[in-house]
Amino acid sequence: MAEVRFSEAELHRFAVAAMVAAGASAENAGLVADVLVAADVRGVNTHGVVRLGPYYAQPVRDHVIDGQATDTDVLDAGFALTIDANNGLGHPVSVRTMRRVIDRAASSGCALAVVRNSNHFGIAAYYALLALERGLIGIAMTNTASFAVPTFGREALLGTNPVAIAIPGAGGDAFVLDMATTTVAFGKIETARRLGKPLEPGWAVDAQGDPTTDPAQAMKGALLPLGGYGTASGGHKGYGLSVLVDLLCGALAGSAFGRARGHAGEPLAGGKVGHFFAAIDPARFGDPQRIAHDVTTLLDELRTSAPANGFARVYAPEDKERNAIAEHRAHGIPFDAPAIAGMHAVAERFGVAAPVALQSSS
Repeated sequence: MAEVRFSEAELHRFAVAAMVAAGASAENAGLVADVLVAADVRGVNTHGVVRLGPYYAQPVRDHVIDGQATDTDVLDAGFALTIDANNGLGHPVSVRTMRRVIDRAASSGCALAVVRNSNHFGIAAYYALLALERGLIGIAMTNTASFAVPTFGREALLGTNPVAIAIPGAGGDAFVLDMATTTVAFGKIETARRLGKPLEPGWAVDAQGDPTTDPAQAMKGALLPLGGYGTASGGHKGYGLSVLVDLLCGALAGSAFGRARGHAGEPLAGGKVGHFFAAIDPARFGDPQRIAHDVTTLLDELRTSAPANGFARVYAPEDKERNAIAEHRAHGIPFDAPAIAGMHAVAERFGVAAPVALQSSS
């Protein structure tokens, strides 16, 4: 089957047009498009332009999310900020807040911010990566609608609650970690159900809290924390990390957390998400060139270490994403038929031009 690819510029044009047509301001639409397209370029298509319609444009049109919202300061302690997103789109407030944190960390050495009353902000790595542009360490976290059970539980009280950290290395190298605190994203359950395939053990539980490999039963149940069922494989560790993210993004931020945030299966309600951001200047701990060199030394030790039987090599965190970025910028970003149909449906719904594909290749 022919592969259909799109340029970054064309996807960005389409995303901005759809968001503006839905009712978002031009600034907010541009920042949403920046984050969505960046996800596709990195190969994280579950969080890219395929989410444009259902997660962002339609909720803005339906007035569930305020596409015109501007964020406001609640508290400003210099090195620490508390921001109210005012039920705005998660991407714009997160970009603006992270940039403020970076500016302050560049002068003070460290800065933190929490955001309340926000919405889904896309890939967490985008915000952590902004810090690398200034030679800083970046941290980004967010809570989400509840998809996951606590260890030994059967009620979904926690989200996928991702954590992203970026640490600059030498010569443009970097350590970048972007991970959910659940075993997998909920989209993998949906995909398995659509394809009629069983789940991997340790991904999910049914409505009674018992382990299941049946995607239909998992859809009625919930995801498991990173580490899987119970404590034997460390499920309690993923559970603890998820609670930590919910506390920093919910309780600390004065935003919704736990039951107050709502279950993923409930009708979408805006303003139920909180975020946490931090930037740290490594120069405050020593020679930044030495630190960057040491970061890359460790990453290279991992890359050149002996692979296990059946594997060609060991990858350092971010290697595969860097490879995807290079390939996609050289040849375009690939989309499958359902994703393309979804983009055309969004284009028709919002009265904008659908993205034009690059020349197909077999």
